Amino acid sequence: MRRLLPILVAVLLAYAGPVRADDALAAEADTRNDLLVKEGFNLTQRMTFSSSPRSVELLVAPSHGDETTTVVLWFAAPEGEVSVRMTGPGGEAIAGWKGRSGEQRFVRALAPGKYVIEVGGAAGHGLIGVKGSVVGRCQVDASRLSEHAPASGFSWPYLLLAPRSADATTLLVIPNNTGFLSEDLELLRASATCELAGAVAMADRLGVAVLVPMFPRTPEVYTHALSRDALTTKTPSVARVDLQLIAMIDHARSLLGKKIGPRVLMSGFSASGSFTGRFAMLHPERVLAAAIGSPGGWPIAPSTAWTYPVGIADVADLTGAKVDLGALRKVSLFLFMGDQDANDSVPFRDSFTADDEALVMKAFGKTPVARWDEARSLYEAAKLRATFKMYPGVAHEVSPEMARDVEAAFAAAMIHGAQSTSNH
Repeated sequence: MRRLLPILVAVLLAYAGPVRADDALAAEADTRNDLLVKEGFNLTQRMTFSSSPRSVELLVAPSHGDETTTVVLWFAAPEGEVSVRMTGPGGEAIAGWKGRSGEQRFVRALAPGKYVIEVGGAAGHGLIGVKGSVVGRCQVDASRLSEHAPASGFSWPYLLLAPRSADATTLLVIPNNTGFLSEDLELLRASATCELAGAVAMADRLGVAVLVPMFPRTPEVYTHALSRDALTTKTPSVARVDLQLIAMIDHARSLLGKKIGPRVLMSGFSASGSFTGRFAMLHPERVLAAAIGSPGGWPIAPSTAWTYPVGIADVADLTGAKVDLGALRKVSLFLFMGDQDANDSVPFRDSFTADDEALVMKAFGKTPVARWDEARSLYEAAKLRATFKMYPGVAHEVSPEMARDVEAAFAAAMIHGAQSTSNH
């Protein structure tokens, strides 16, 4: 299929009008994006560009060991020529070409710093793909965005998007997830800004404010997944990031006004999906609804048969309080994943112990997809308000259908929450 795409598009460009040719390129961009996601690219960005010059910034994190970065650049125009140029931190040329269409793929060790991809010439479509310790730059309305420095109860900054309406009563929390180790504030800020930028449209339709923390991810503690180490570490700056997040939430509520309730919406995918599911288990009284996407190969089970993070048997030993299943049954949980998603953190020691891995593989299945129905049955047995949904043909990504379903789940939870409040 991959080799046939350029031939198919060439035929469409030759025999179709400008509108149909443009549609063909848009479809090719989508298909190429899906292929990169299935190859494990952690950053993909589709672009529709006009004849006006446009640039995209990428920030490369300091490498750990002999780490390399894979970059794919593809741009094409239905007519005319597009020029593409990628430069490094010192302004040196990394890649580039000029023509009606072109693609470059390279693998190399990239020096840390800012890389710029400049696109000009004809209007068209493009795709940037990166596999490595890289984040992009995203834009958010500066009049609504604020960054808040560490204060009482939290050691790291957070970003806050003010709601469009002064009547907002709910806060949406999106745990940050860089996808790699970093304590660099510029990288954390860029990653958190992109997390927030992707949620603005949904937040405005729901009428909510948005909070994104800027937690680091260290070699010792997988904070972004709220791992077991995140609950036990004695390092003050990253200790109990779940409690730090609660302090951020309450700080944001004090800024936004008394109308913002203590129970939040929370949405996460991959590592931050794990964080979201685990946070909801630990603090159900603070969560109205949680959207838990592809949570690291195994969503924490509401069962005392296994220890954290497989289950909740020893949560009291780790945190000082048992999981309140009664409160958890009042939380709307939406768990989702694609049936082509092979992203599995269970075999990795920063997420699960070797004993945890052996248990999960034997008791629940060898792959995230194989474990899905087992997890569903455990949530049903605990009588939780949980919906599990698997999406055909989707790999490790949030598809448009997933995004729509997350928004619908939040909208329903907000209505249910408002009705519950009015009945008391």
